[in-house]
Amino acid sequence: MGLNQYQVVGRKVPTETDPAPQIFRMRIFAPNEVTAKSRFWYFLHQYSKMKRSTGEILSVSEIRERNNRIVRNYGITIKYNSRSGTHNMYKEFRDTSLCGAVEKMYQDLAGRHRARFSSIQIIDAVVVPAGIKATKKFAPTEDDEVPPPAVVRPSVKQFLDSKIKFPLAHRITRPASKAFRKTFAVSRPTTFFS
Repeated sequence: MGLNQYQVVGRKVPTETDPAPQIFRMRIFAPNEVTAKSRFWYFLHQYSKMKRSTGEILSVSEIRERNNRIVRNYGITIKYNSRSGTHNMYKEFRDTSLCGAVEKMYQDLAGRHRARFSSIQIIDAVVVPAGIKATKKFAPTEDDEVPPPAVVRPSVKQFLDSKIKFPLAHRITRPASKAFRKTFAVSRPTTFFS
Protein backbone atom coordinates (compact mmCIF):
# COMPACT_ATOMS: atom_id res chain seq x y z
CA MET A 1 0.00 0.00 0.00
CA GLY A 2 2.88 2.44 0.76
CA LEU A 3 1.55 4.75 3.47
CA ASN A 4 2.98 8.16 4.34
CA GLN A 5 2.43 10.27 7.43
CA TYR A 6 0.85 13.69 6.85
CA GLN A 7 0.10 16.63 9.09
CA VAL A 8 -3.08 18.32 7.91
CA VAL A 9 -4.13 21.69 9.38
CA GLY A 10 -7.56 23.13 8.70
CA ARG A 11 -10.32 25.33 10.04
CA LYS A 12 -13.79 26.72 9.33
CA VAL A 13 -13.90 29.52 6.73
CA PRO A 14 -13.75 32.87 8.62
CA THR A 15 -17.00 34.83 8.64
CA GLU A 16 -18.12 38.17 10.06
CA THR A 17 -19.57 36.47 13.14
CA ASP A 18 -16.46 34.29 13.64
CA PRO A 19 -13.40 36.07 12.16
CA ALA A 20 -10.85 33.79 13.89
CA PRO A 21 -12.21 30.21 13.96
CA GLN A 22 -10.53 27.38 15.86
CA ILE A 23 -7.70 25.61 14.00
CA PHE A 24 -7.55 21.80 13.94
CA ARG A 25 -4.43 19.71 13.31
CA MET A 26 -4.30 15.96 12.61
CA ARG A 27 -1.65 13.37 11.90
CA ILE A 28 -3.01 11.14 9.16
CA PHE A 29 -1.58 8.01 7.52
CA ALA A 30 -2.53 7.87 3.85
CA PRO A 31 -1.01 6.79 0.52
CA ASN A 32 -1.04 10.34 -0.88
CA GLU A 33 -1.89 13.96 -0.11
CA VAL A 34 -5.37 13.82 -1.68
CA THR A 35 -6.41 10.87 0.48
CA ALA A 36 -4.95 12.59 3.56
CA LYS A 37 -7.16 15.66 2.95
CA SER A 38 -10.21 13.45 2.42
CA ARG A 39 -9.58 11.53 5.66
CA PHE A 40 -9.04 14.85 7.49
CA TRP A 41 -12.52 16.06 6.54
CA TYR A 42 -14.04 12.67 7.32
CA PHE A 43 -12.65 12.63 10.88
CA LEU A 44 -13.23 16.36 11.49
CA HIS A 45 -16.88 16.04 10.49
CA GLN A 46 -17.27 13.40 13.24
CA TYR A 47 -15.51 15.62 15.78
CA SER A 48 -17.21 18.97 15.06
CA LYS A 49 -19.94 20.27 12.79
CA MET A 50 -17.71 21.11 9.86
CA LYS A 51 -17.16 19.78 6.35
CA ARG A 52 -15.17 20.53 3.23
CA SER A 53 -17.65 23.04 1.82
CA THR A 54 -17.70 25.10 5.04
CA GLY A 55 -13.98 24.78 5.85
CA GLU A 56 -10.52 25.34 4.41
CA ILE A 57 -7.22 23.52 4.62
CA LEU A 58 -4.34 25.72 5.76
CA SER A 59 -1.46 23.31 5.15
CA VAL A 60 -0.62 19.71 4.28
CA SER A 61 2.91 18.54 5.01
CA GLU A 62 4.48 15.10 4.94
CA ILE A 63 6.23 14.01 8.14
CA ARG A 64 9.38 12.00 7.43
CA GLU A 65 11.40 10.08 10.00
CA ARG A 66 14.99 11.14 10.61
CA ASN A 67 16.47 7.68 11.07
CA ASN A 68 14.69 4.62 9.69
CA ARG A 69 17.62 2.19 10.05
CA ILE A 70 16.92 1.22 13.67
CA VAL A 71 14.21 -1.25 14.67
CA ARG A 72 11.82 0.21 17.23
CA ASN A 73 8.71 -0.98 19.05
CA TYR A 74 5.54 0.92 18.14
CA GLY A 75 2.29 0.96 20.09
CA ILE A 76 -0.84 1.83 18.08
CA THR A 77 -4.22 2.58 19.66
CA ILE A 78 -7.09 2.21 17.22
CA LYS A 79 -10.85 2.23 16.89
CA TYR A 80 -12.49 0.22 14.14
CA ASN A 81 -15.98 -0.69 13.00
CA SER A 82 -16.78 -4.36 12.49
CA ARG A 83 -20.02 -6.01 11.41
CA SER A 84 -21.15 -6.23 15.04
CA GLY A 85 -20.08 -2.82 16.39
CA THR A 86 -17.27 -0.41 17.22
CA HIS A 87 -14.17 -1.76 19.00
CA ASN A 88 -11.15 -0.15 20.68
CA MET A 89 -7.82 -1.91 20.41
CA TYR A 90 -4.13 -1.54 21.29
CA LYS A 91 -1.51 -3.32 19.16
CA GLU A 92 2.28 -3.42 19.17
CA PHE A 93 4.57 -3.89 16.19
CA ARG A 94 8.31 -3.87 15.52
CA ASP A 95 9.50 -1.95 12.49
CA THR A 96 12.10 0.51 11.29
CA SER A 97 9.54 3.28 10.71
CA LEU A 98 6.16 4.34 12.07
CA CYS A 99 4.62 4.17 8.59
CA GLY A 100 5.85 0.58 8.26
CA ALA A 101 4.30 -0.32 11.63
CA VAL A 102 0.99 1.27 10.59
CA GLU A 103 1.05 -0.71 7.32
CA LYS A 104 1.60 -3.90 9.35
CA MET A 105 -1.33 -2.93 11.57
CA TYR A 106 -3.67 -2.49 8.57
CA GLN A 107 -2.56 -5.88 7.17
CA ASP A 108 -2.99 -7.54 10.57
CA LEU A 109 -6.50 -6.16 11.07
CA ALA A 110 -7.46 -7.15 7.53
CA GLY A 111 -6.27 -10.71 8.14
CA ARG A 112 -7.50 -11.27 11.70
CA HIS A 113 -10.66 -9.15 11.84
CA ARG A 114 -11.59 -8.50 8.18
CA ALA A 115 -11.40 -4.76 8.92
CA ARG A 116 -11.23 -2.45 5.90
CA PHE A 117 -8.93 0.57 5.57
CA SER A 118 -11.88 2.98 5.65
CA SER A 119 -13.31 1.52 8.89
CA ILE A 120 -10.06 1.87 10.92
CA GLN A 121 -9.32 5.05 12.87
CA ILE A 122 -5.87 5.51 14.44
CA ILE A 123 -6.19 7.24 17.80
CA ASP A 124 -2.50 7.27 18.76
CA ALA A 125 0.80 5.88 17.49
CA VAL A 126 3.88 6.09 19.72
CA VAL A 127 7.33 4.54 20.15
CA VAL A 128 7.23 2.09 23.07
CA PRO A 129 10.57 1.79 24.90
CA ALA A 130 12.22 -1.49 25.83
CA GLY A 131 15.22 -2.44 27.93
CA ILE A 132 16.71 0.03 30.42
CA LYS A 133 14.33 2.90 29.53
CA ALA A 134 11.31 0.72 30.27
CA THR A 135 12.65 -0.91 33.46
CA LYS A 136 14.01 2.30 35.05
CA LYS A 137 12.42 3.10 38.40
CA PHE A 138 10.38 6.28 38.32
CA ALA A 139 10.53 8.76 41.19
CA PRO A 140 7.97 11.48 40.37
CA THR A 141 8.90 15.08 41.04
CA GLU A 142 7.41 18.29 39.77
CA ASP A 143 9.78 18.63 36.79
CA ASP A 144 9.90 14.99 35.56
CA GLU A 145 7.61 13.57 32.95
CA VAL A 146 5.84 10.25 33.42
CA PRO A 147 7.76 7.62 31.40
CA PRO A 148 5.85 5.81 28.66
CA PRO A 149 4.72 2.24 29.39
CA ALA A 150 6.93 -0.68 28.44
CA VAL A 151 6.24 -3.34 25.81
CA VAL A 152 3.21 -5.44 26.76
CA ARG A 153 2.49 -7.88 23.91
CA PRO A 154 4.31 -11.27 23.94
CA SER A 155 4.76 -11.22 20.15
CA VAL A 156 6.99 -8.14 20.52
CA LYS A 157 8.51 -9.11 23.89
CA GLN A 158 10.11 -12.26 22.46
CA PHE A 159 12.46 -10.14 20.34
CA LEU A 160 13.75 -7.98 23.21
CA ASP A 161 16.38 -10.50 24.38
CA SER A 162 19.91 -9.16 23.78
CA LYS A 163 21.23 -12.72 23.24
CA ILE A 164 18.54 -13.78 20.78
CA LYS A 165 19.54 -16.49 18.28
CA PHE A 166 17.90 -17.67 15.10
CA PRO A 167 18.54 -21.20 13.78
CA LEU A 168 20.02 -21.62 10.32
CA ALA A 169 17.71 -24.40 9.25
CA HIS A 170 18.51 -24.88 5.56
CA ARG A 171 22.11 -24.21 4.51
CA ILE A 172 23.48 -25.26 1.14
CA THR A 173 27.23 -25.61 0.79
CA ARG A 174 28.59 -23.82 -2.25
CA PRO A 175 31.89 -24.52 -4.02
CA ALA A 176 34.78 -22.20 -3.17
CA SER A 177 35.24 -21.15 -6.80
CA LYS A 178 33.75 -21.77 -10.23
CA ALA A 179 36.42 -24.39 -11.01
CA PHE A 180 35.05 -26.75 -8.35
CA ARG A 181 31.42 -26.50 -9.50
CA LYS A 182 29.84 -29.79 -10.69
CA THR A 183 26.72 -30.42 -12.73
CA PHE A 184 26.06 -33.77 -11.05
CA ALA A 185 26.91 -34.81 -7.49
CA VAL A 186 27.59 -38.32 -6.19
CA SER A 187 25.53 -37.90 -3.04
CA ARG A 188 22.67 -35.69 -1.86
CA PRO A 189 23.76 -32.48 -0.10
CA THR A 190 23.40 -32.33 3.69
CA THR A 191 21.48 -29.11 4.34
CA PHE A 192 20.91 -29.65 8.06
CA PHE A 193 23.81 -28.98 10.42
CA SER A 194 23.40 -29.50 14.17
